[in-house]
Amino acid sequence: MKTDINKPVMLVTGAASGLGLALAQLAITEYHVLVVDRQSEQGQKVVDDLKAGGGSAQFIQCDVTDLSQIESVKDAVSKTFGRLDVLINNAGVASQATLIDSTEGEWHRLVDTNLMSVVRMSRAFIPLLSKSKDANIVNVASFAALALMPGMSSYNVVKAGVLALSETLRCELSTRGIHVSCACPAFFQTNLVASMEGVDESVKSRVNSWMKSSKYTANDVAQLILNAIDKKQFLVLADKKSLWQYRISRWFPNYFYRQKMSFSEKLKK
Repeated sequence: MKTDINKPVMLVTGAASGLGLALAQLAITEYHVLVVDRQSEQGQKVVDDLKAGGGSAQFIQCDVTDLSQIESVKDAVSKTFGRLDVLINNAGVASQATLIDSTEGEWHRLVDTNLMSVVRMSRAFIPLLSKSKDANIVNVASFAALALMPGMSSYNVVKAGVLALSETLRCELSTRGIHVSCACPAFFQTNLVASMEGVDESVKSRVNSWMKSSKYTANDVAQLILNAIDKKQFLVLADKKSLWQYRISRWFPNYFYRQKMSFSEKLKK
């Protein structure tokens, strides 16, 4: 495998599509990009395209719910580079259901994929990140972690867990010289709805329409994340509306509660 060892090394999970793909495409000019995904055919195509454009990249197949596969990825990165400069924990799936309507299996799926994958990847790669002169971890959560909308119990909880873990790691890893960011984007154009299981098609259609109507794209969010790495910014919000909603939720919680209930009613129609 031919690599550019002079470039900093960035590993992106879930990089075969959506936000992960956008991150890989934007970062390729400055990083050697490790495209990590369980979709082998699509992941390799992404790498082939990145290389065709003159970039330095490699595909590594990995299911981030499997610790043994993560350990294999870590060993490969350690052998080839001896370090990691940026870890972006982006892989995730979506869900939509009230607590009473959700299933035990769906909770396990969300916790394992969206939260424990971040735990596993971070624990595995912190030693390699510690060997970098400018190390960063970016955990992709969601504005759901801050808004906590009704009807999204499992998704809210696991994304709030990612945010809580990120805040904790920000403190724990500061002495190691590893900066931590957490991205909490709201609706933007992506394929996340495809990962919803057991969700009514009308709800999927409505969420998809909201995503498509957003003026923000995966590329926009990816650029904000890359900017946050350069600026050592912790919380990454995708737009001014999200920023003001976040502030309102903290300053005027009862007003924000009423906003959420109104939005929830629209979702049911």
